[in-house]
Amino acid sequence: MRIKSLVVLPMAVVGILLVPGTTQADTVGVPGTPSCFGERVSHGSSEHQLTPRERANALQEIVDSGDPLAVAFFGDTVTVGEFAKFVKLNCSDTPVVP
Repeated sequence: MRIKSLVVLPMAVVGILLVPGTTQADTVGVPGTPSCFGERVSHGSSEHQLTPRERANALQEIVDSGDPLAVAFFGDTVTVGEFAKFVKLNCSDTPVVP
């Protein structure tokens, strides 16, 4: 029993230290600034190699999984225009904060 606690404790500490670093999103574009939308779309295309259509498809997968927030926000189908509106909303002075 004592050996298990000696193994579990260090594993828990490592897990706690690693999780915050892996869950942080890229911080690109400052909400409320004129360049935010362009910076975010450009970053997605250059750094993540995803076009706006591919980003919309990724959001569609979240909608298809039944995520209630995604369904409420996008409805049944995510278009490139809706993806752009989502980015613009999150670049506004009052972004959507999960």
